[in-house]
Parts: sequence; structure tokens; C-alpha cells
Amino acid sequence: MQEFQDDTDLQAYEKVVNELLDRPEYGERWARHWLDLVRYAESDGYRADIARPQAWRYRDYVIESLNDDKPYDRFVQEQLAGDELFPDDPAALIATGFMRHGIFEYNVPDIRGQWDNILNEVTDVTGDVFFGVGFQCARCHDHKFDPLLQKDYFRLRAFFEATLPRDDVVAATPEAKAKYAAQLAVYQEKTRELRTRLDALLEKPLQNVFEATIKRYPDDLKDVIRKDPEELTPYEKQLFQFADRLVRHEQARVDSRADRETRDQILALRRELAKFDSIKPKPLPRPMTITDVDSVAPPTVIPKRKTEVAPGFPTILEPEVPTITPPPNLTNTTGRRSVLAKWLTRPDNPLTTRVIVNRVWQYHFGRGLAANSSDFGQLGGAPTHPELLDWLTSRFLENGWRLKSLHRLIVTSATYRQSASHPQLAEFQQKDPSNRWYWRGEVRRLDAEQIRDSIFAVTGQLDSTRGGPSVLADLPRRSIYTRVMRNSLDPLMEAFDLPQFISSNSNRNATTTPVQSLLLINSQVMLAHAATLAERVHSQSAADDDIRTRLQRLWWFIFGRQPTQEELDQAITFLGAQEQVRASERTEDGVPANVTTGQVPYRDGQAVLFEDDPQQERFQVPADIRLDVDDFTFEAIFQLRSVYESGAVRTLAAKMARLDSKSGWLFGISGKGSRRKPQTLVLQVFGENSDGRSQEVVLFSDHHLELNKPYYAAVSVQMKTADTPGVIKFHLKDLSNDEEPLSTVEFPNPLVSMTANRDPLSVGSGRNADRFDGLIDDVRLSQTALSKSELLHVAEGSTPATIGYWQFEPKPGLLKDSLPDGMPIELGGRGPKFTPAYAAFVDLCHVLLNSNEFLYVR
Repeated sequence: MQEFQDDTDLQAYEKVVNELLDRPEYGERWARHWLDLVRYAESDGYRADIARPQAWRYRDYVIESLNDDKPYDRFVQEQLAGDELFPDDPAALIATGFMRHGIFEYNVPDIRGQWDNILNEVTDVTGDVFFGVGFQCARCHDHKFDPLLQKDYFRLRAFFEATLPRDDVVAATPEAKAKYAAQLAVYQEKTRELRTRLDALLEKPLQNVFEATIKRYPDDLKDVIRKDPEELTPYEKQLFQFADRLVRHEQARVDSRADRETRDQILALRRELAKFDSIKPKPLPRPMTITDVDSVAPPTVIPKRKTEVAPGFPTILEPEVPTITPPPNLTNTTGRRSVLAKWLTRPDNPLTTRVIVNRVWQYHFGRGLAANSSDFGQLGGAPTHPELLDWLTSRFLENGWRLKSLHRLIVTSATYRQSASHPQLAEFQQKDPSNRWYWRGEVRRLDAEQIRDSIFAVTGQLDSTRGGPSVLADLPRRSIYTRVMRNSLDPLMEAFDLPQFISSNSNRNATTTPVQSLLLINSQVMLAHAATLAERVHSQSAADDDIRTRLQRLWWFIFGRQPTQEELDQAITFLGAQEQVRASERTEDGVPANVTTGQVPYRDGQAVLFEDDPQQERFQVPADIRLDVDDFTFEAIFQLRSVYESGAVRTLAAKMARLDSKSGWLFGISGKGSRRKPQTLVLQVFGENSDGRSQEVVLFSDHHLELNKPYYAAVSVQMKTADTPGVIKFHLKDLSNDEEPLSTVEFPNPLVSMTANRDPLSVGSGRNADRFDGLIDDVRLSQTALSKSELLHVAEGSTPATIGYWQFEPKPGLLKDSLPDGMPIELGGRGPKFTPAYAAFVDLCHVLLNSNEFLYVR
């Protein structure tokens, strides 16, 4: 901002425009608009909401295409028919993921109904995005307002009738494929014996899973699933891929379905195989793609009428059925989508080009020349300036379908650059109160991603790493790179109107609600950001800088401008008053600003974010006689962000404070390098056995825990007595899937008592540096081995057996025990201890991060 203000060049504005268009952030920002249109998300939706680990490749494709200024006609063709038109281009294969972003339920028995819904949804979104016409209104009958026939809807759907979702297509260059094949051959040769033995062990368990899975389907579909693949018709192949997807999903967890002896043998062989990982080639990209199922498409039939239709365009534009022939150099494809893609990208197409030009105008001005940018029909409303839309479209085509040229043309125009301080402002306002003629710029609230990214930017945390798999929203990457789970959106972005991405979104809502204010003001996350901002200001200030200098720096960080004298005076007055408040108050919770909270997906309320950071606060319940029990059950709800590469444990909780402890217990998740069982629940207990000798018991549950997935986990310990055998039970529940049952694994316990200790109970950390990385929600400790019906998973709240129950909620307090006479958690880490003056400065940072000038732009 300062450089621009100081630049005396008459072309200073144009230089800034060109610089911004050349920056990688341009593609990241404008990709967000496109991803809204194509309903991009990284989960299936519906109740299970299974994650889509390869969806990010399409997101990166869009960003790279925009940054490379790929011609829009090529951009459209790749997404509708990249596999047919550009089969040797890996980017074009990834682009067909456009047709894979709809919601999908992997375990539904009604395969026929779901496939019909998917084809309809692809038809709808194609109409919205490329035609700018609401085709879905013509699905059941001729459109009541626009000249679209029901036949037109199914003519458009027929272009997609032959499609087959694929997750096994390699998107790589021939050179990359050849290199991979050579490395794989070496790996397979060296591991042949191990893999043969493993396959033999897995054969029966895999078959058992297959049989158990297909029981969900009706008999006629079971016959299809059991058919030889060569005997399947094209339509049966489309149905089969649903069942096959579910079978593979269930078989991926086959290890836990085998009996104990077989499971141990399988895990032992997997550990032996892991020793060859250094020579195993990295998998080639296998994005979510589309191909045709065969060279002959299943018929497209209008329901009820039972009329078969061929692919075609809206009758009012192209009444004749186009000639379609399969590409001569490809097999098992119809060529239908290539015809659609080429028709849409004809320079004389009356819709496609005007739709994208209108969208670009909309995103710059707040609304399009045609108000509804995805509905150019009667209900969408006519353009306010049709001649301008036509002129912009002609210039867009003359410039080779390049979007950057269109941006440059719009933002350097007099219309875009005119000032709101025009001398005839009052007259304009009286004549045109709706601002239909663009006499002033719209005041707009930042959208959800801009708010989040701005917070990270001004506090100095923003990570500019580009591309790759998505991360959780608590990491400071740009929002475009955060994982978007449809049923579990980031609370901050959800409050600021982030869509759920079920259907195409051409325009974001911009509401103003009490929830937004309450979240920004009361959130422990925002207070942590304010503390980071305060630290940034102080770290970049000289020791002898006065408060006005520091305030000027703060204003530049947040608002990009100097504060006025009045603002400086108000800020200084606020700091003085707030310092007195901070000096005199005694907080209920004593929670420092650097303790961060979040939300575990599929859960209400807040959780504590633990990080693998030496500066992380240690959460400890001080030593208390109530904690010293032999039989116990520990329970927690959590989301794991990472595990150690070594065998070290991500500790959920431990009553074992010292590195050389020979007493107490520790419960957590083993690392990737565990010599016994990686990435599973592990319990370590020190005690005395029936022979009176000290003994260490280390048990692994055999559950495989996935990263970034919400879980409920528990371990119960029952000591051995003269009358009853000792038992240790692990319990695990995947909270993202209601249909997934609670899994329980049981082991004998040789101990008769716990070795006495008076250590504190630590949550999120163990001995030395074994720290948890992720979110931990409700934590409960009970003084007995609970039965399944008593577990927190099904019986929330406290019971007579509860020792402590910590929920991390504002009431009764973030670190308070929910029991009336409970034991609060204390912080024993290295967090900053604020002086009243510093705490007041943090509060001022917090206030400014809540200001309208920060949240709105004009």
C-alpha cells in the first residue's frame, strides 16, 4: 500500500494490476469462485460423509489452469471430455473430476436409484455452470417459463449416460509410468515370497468380507455382482462399480476382521514388508476421473413416457440431433462428451461465453450484468446492460478466451475505478437508490475464506505453501488448501456463510448474525490470534518505541493505513482503562491466550487443540488420592492430526509423569515405526502380578486409526483377583460413520494391582516429549472397568464411578471438572505470563480483529 501511494508513475495502477494477475495468489483466489460453481468438496456427503483423499488434485488443476491463463475453451473441454480429447495429458484427465463432485452414498442398497440421481445431478450442474440455464426445471415437464422441453433435459443427460466413475486411472506422463513400472518390478521381485504368504492368509478373510458385504443388496444385484466382468452389459458395469466400491471399502479393514492368530500373522508379515518401503516406488497419481463404460451407451429414457432420446442440445438452439462417432484412436468410449464440449466452446455459442464473462463481472462488482449468473432465463432477469455484455464477450473472444485479459479490461475501466466522492453523489443516490447504474462501489463483507486468511495474514502466521493434499483448518494454510468435509465445516467459516457444497453456488450469502459476533468475541481461537498479533507488533518494535509507534504499526498490519489522531487517542484511552481492569480482575479460568480451541467434526461444543510443540501448555490434573485407583476406565473423544514417524506414542493421557517412571499408566496411539503394531491404540501399565513381582504390560489394540478422523476411544482395566480374571479392553468408535459399530478388543490382564504412584494425570502429553497432535474433546476417568452400556459413547455425563469429567467448555470453565467437587486441570507449560499492560494490548488487538473495517471492503 505504501509503495503504491508513493509511486508517481502515471501507470502505477496498471502496474499493480499486472503484478496481482501474475501472482500465484490470483489462481488461488479465483479458483475459489470456480470450486463454488462445481460444488467441490472432499467428502461424499450424506450421513457417512466418507473423505475423498484424491479430490485435491482437481482443486490444484483449477488453480494451475487459472495461473497459467489457460484459454477458457480449453478449460471447459478438459473438464467435460479431457479423457477423449486429450487422453495423453495428465491435467486433462484430472479435469474430468468436474463430474465427480456430486454427493454420493457408498453403502446405499438402491444402486439403480443412486446412479439415476448422479446422472441427473451432473446434468443439472452442467446446465448451471456452462449454459447458465436451470435445466433441472425441465426434468419432470416442459419448463414453465423458459423454452426448454423435457426432451431437452434428457438430451443433455444422454451425453453423460455412458460415463463411469474411475479411481484407478493413472494421470502421469509416459516417462513417469515407465520409471514407476521399473521400480515396481524390483520391489515385487524382492517381496514376492512375503506377498504370496500374505495373500494366502488374506484370501479367506477377504472372501468372508465380500460375502458379508453383498448381503446388503437385493438378489438381482447379487447376480450382477457375481457375474464374470466380461459378461456384464454397459449398464451392469455401471451398477457393479457401486457394489465394488463398497466391497473395497470394507476389505480395506480386513485385518481387524480376521481371528486373533491370523491377525497377528498378517501384521507380522506387513511389518516385514514395511522393511522394503525404501525401494517401493511412490504411487502415481490416481485422481477422481470419468471415462465411458463402453463404446455403446446405455439408453436414455424419459420416465413415464418411456421414450428413448439421443444426445442433443436445446431444441430452440439446435433442433437436429448431432452426429456422434467414437474417436478413432480410442476404445471403449462413445465420443458423446467431446461433441458437447466442442459445441459449448464454439465462438458463436450464445450462452457459454456470455455466462463466464458475466461471472467475472459479478465477482468484481458484487453482482452481474445479468443478476443471476447461473440463470439467464426469464426468472433470472434480463441483463441491465446487454450491449456491454455483448461487447465484453466479443473482446474476450478476440483475446483468445483469456480470463486475465478480461480481468485487466474490467478493473482498469473508468466504471470500476470511479470514486464514491463524486460531486453529484446526492443526485445519483436520489435518482438510483438501488445503485443499478454503478454510481458507487458496493460495500461488501469479506467471504468466509477471506476472513480466515486475513486473520492468519495480519497475525504473521499465514503459510504460503502451495498445492498438495488438504490440511485441517486449524493449520495456517490458505483456506483454499483446507479440507472441506460437507457435514463438518470449519466453525469460523461456517458462521460466515461457507456453503455446504451440495449444489452449484454462483453467489455467496453474506449474512450478519449474532452468532458471528459471539464467535469472534468469545472464541478462545480468536483470543489466541490476538495474542499472536500482539507478539508480532512487539517483536518488530524497538525497545524504546513509544506506544504511539506501536499502535501505528498495529494499524498498518490490520488495516494497511496510518491511524488517525482521533483513533490513536481512543486506543490509548482504551489501553489505560483496560490495563486497570486486567490488573484488578481475577479470572475464573486462568486460561492464557495461547491455549487454542477447535471443534471435533460431528460434535457440538469445543475441544482443545494440542500441538507437537515444545511451547505447548501441559494439561495436568495435580496429584490427588482420588486418581490413585487400580481398576479404571479412561475415555476420550479426539481427532488425530499426525503420528510420530518413529515408534513414539501420541499420548491421549498418562498417569506417568517422569521419563524413568515404573508406575502408573499411559494411553495413546503408536507411531508409524512401531516394531509391534503401528498407528493403533496402545496401553502401557506398571503393576504387580500374582507372583508378587513388578511387571510392565504393553498392549496394542490392533485398530488402525486414520488421521483427521473423529474417534471415541476408551481403555478399561480390571485387575486380577482370586475370584475373577484380570481383563483389559480397548474400545473404538468412528464418529464420522453412525453405521460403524463400537469395536472392542479384549486381553487378559496378569496384574493384581497398580504400582502405587502419586503422579498427576496428564492430558495430551506423556513422559518427556510424547505429545498429542490434534483435537481432544470430552475426557472422562472412572474408578471401575465400565461395561459397554456405561461408556461415554452411549451414556454421556457423570456416573457414581466418575473420578473426573473434563469437557473443555466455557461452562463450567475450559479447564474445570464437570463434577461439583471436581479436580480442575492446571497448566504446567511454558506459556507467556501476561502483565496487565500486555494483556490490555492483546485485548486491543482482539477488538480490531472484530472491527467492521477488518471484515468489510469497499
